[in-house]
Amino acid sequence: MSKSYGQLIPSVERRLSTWVSLSEKYAGSVPLGSRPTVTISRRFGCEGYPLSEQIKTLLEARTGETWIIYDKALLELVSQDENLSVQLLRDLGGPSRSLDTIGFLVPGYRPQDEVFRHIPKHIVRIAEAGNAIIVGQGGAIITQQLENCYHFRLDASFEFRVASMSRRLEISEDEARKLVRKNQEARDRFLEDCLHVSVSDVSLYDAVFNNARHTVTEIAQSIAAYVLEGWRSAAHLRQTIPF
Repeated sequence: MSKSYGQLIPSVERRLSTWVSLSEKYAGSVPLGSRPTVTISRRFGCEGYPLSEQIKTLLEARTGETWIIYDKALLELVSQDENLSVQLLRDLGGPSRSLDTIGFLVPGYRPQDEVFRHIPKHIVRIAEAGNAIIVGQGGAIITQQLENCYHFRLDASFEFRVASMSRRLEISEDEARKLVRKNQEARDRFLEDCLHVSVSDVSLYDAVFNNARHTVTEIAQSIAAYVLEGWRSAAHLRQTIPF
């Protein structure tokens, strides 16, 4: 039996529960920008979710702290619940200067979709709070000017992405080919219409990885090492304690 694309995504309920618990535990006690954040951009069909889970495992082992994966499903769930949204934004730390300056952070930003209208403010606050892995949603563009963020992109040939989706969703290659082509075009067009920046612009990222040439494990190890070494090296420039 084939799987739905949603079945490839880490449990939303489990991650939301962790987010709420941590927000309540550390409410206002961790200065914004005092911990790093990772954003993952990827072409549709690349192994972004398996990668984010491995990065989370590595960073938690090396920092001794909890990291949370934020993706479309989790951000939309929170954005649609006003009470939960207000609670989590408040508990992530004091008033953020960035919440009212999305237009400054992303020149030309226009909310084209009612759900996406509220997501950027969550992404900015989450990124500032740190210990976050933000998958997709234009995270690299929205947080481009935040100094505690590290940005990475997964790319691969069309045929690799088709084969990957065929294998993971247990569908035929013809079905996977149609799925990849349709979703990649729709995703790129939507984000570029909202953010007025091409998500494929390599200058947005600290590094771009070829998913067809390197395993998820290899890429995750490289990203974790890059982030932790970069954060330690810059620690003397920040009012923070390095990992």
